[in-house]
Amino acid sequence: MPDLNQVSLPENFYDVTSPVLLAQPEPQYLYAMAFLAALGASLDTSQVAPEMPAAGAQYSPAERDRLIMASPLMTSLFAAKVNFEGLPGMTVRVNRPQFTDTTYTEASREVGLNTSISTQTINAGSEQVSLTLKRFAGPYDQANSRPAPYGIDKFAAAQGVHSLRSLVGTHLKRDFHKFLERSLRAIFDNGAVVVRPAGMTADNDATVAGQFPMDYDTLNRAELAADEVNLPVLPDGFRPLVLTPTQLAQLKLDGDYMELAEAHPAYNGLFPQYVSSVNRLHLFKNTELNKDVNGSSVPVHKGHLLCPGVGLAGMGAAPRVAPASDNNFGEVAKVCWIAYLALGMADNRFSISVRSA
Repeated sequence: MPDLNQVSLPENFYDVTSPVLLAQPEPQYLYAMAFLAALGASLDTSQVAPEMPAAGAQYSPAERDRLIMASPLMTSLFAAKVNFEGLPGMTVRVNRPQFTDTTYTEASREVGLNTSISTQTINAGSEQVSLTLKRFAGPYDQANSRPAPYGIDKFAAAQGVHSLRSLVGTHLKRDFHKFLERSLRAIFDNGAVVVRPAGMTADNDATVAGQFPMDYDTLNRAELAADEVNLPVLPDGFRPLVLTPTQLAQLKLDGDYMELAEAHPAYNGLFPQYVSSVNRLHLFKNTELNKDVNGSSVPVHKGHLLCPGVGLAGMGAAPRVAPASDNNFGEVAKVCWIAYLALGMADNRFSISVRSA
């Protein structure tokens, strides 16, 4: 006869869920944090579905398990922080000078004794960039391809090991931050200039992984591309270069990089996970950068050399957690996040795509 235990008599036993939460590794969402810091905005999830019971242990906040690579020091990347006063679809236009190069020789500008300066006027140009306010919402129903809410059942909210309100708040914030990160990543990928390792003229040139690794020469040429068109720098004279973990690991195999890279005292003290500085570049790691596969199924890593003023940030109303009016007479709370935001590129010359494979 078998012994009576959980295996032979499962009907007499039940599992117990511990209130302890394990860690779930998460990136920092560097661009999302910089964007929100530039606007002075955040998503407050502390009051998700206040009408529901709050039984159970608190769920960990969305930020707890994140790999903190750097604080949102790059708020200067956003040239304009626009507060919209209007509905989604409203557009704000931002001007910048448009200079025309002419002839600058001494002979061309000299006005002789018997020569008159022309009274015919010429034009002074200006360029415009538009920023459009849009309404965004989340999370996303992948099966039905649409934003959709989380639902909290009133009875279940009073019984759970962890607070369902707290749990939903964590998931809402994580979804909001990841939406911003991926959206900004796509924007910064569209830089006017692409720099690749020597011999790699197009993404499809790579036929095996590691064929064109990131190296010091590529960094040097990316910096040169920025210098040649006079792109702005941070107050300390450096520019941020954000790379994938693979690109940074490849750099450690480059003798020139290892010899010339050093820890910048200010950043090294404030940001323990900051990588290094080389030439006039501060290197940072971002695990959320694109690694698109090419025609040979080889991942192409897309880093960004970003200059102050590359992005535009706008907000019509602070991001918020919004309840649905359809709540089954108070028995089910349905909540999502809603944000009236504008994201854009101020100048695509200010983003240089630094790629390797």
